[in-house]
Amino acid sequence: MPQKTISYSVRQTPEVARQIDAIAARNGFATRAKYMTHAALHYGGGDDDAIVAELARISYVLHQIDRAAQGQLHLLKPRDVSDIGRLTRTALRSIIERNSG
Repeated sequence: MPQKTISYSVRQTPEVARQIDAIAARNGFATRAKYMTHAALHYGGGDDDAIVAELARISYVLHQIDRAAQGQLHLLKPRDVSDIGRLTRTALRSIIERNSG
């Protein structure tokens, strides 16, 4: 049975996309996604894992809110909307604490 694939959207300017593509090509990656996945998995240290996990959850909920706002099928539950504030504060607090020392 094939593994489940998760996809996500990243919004960036064309200039940033070109820069990422150039770095990916220079380092032998066939696609931007493969390079970004490698970079995300190997960036920083263990301290970044919790922050990345929080940001991933925030990104997911924001994507679902955007879909709901556009009248598209979404997977939101009422609690998801209230949780976004808490998740955002937690993630940003972690980033601030990490970078303040």
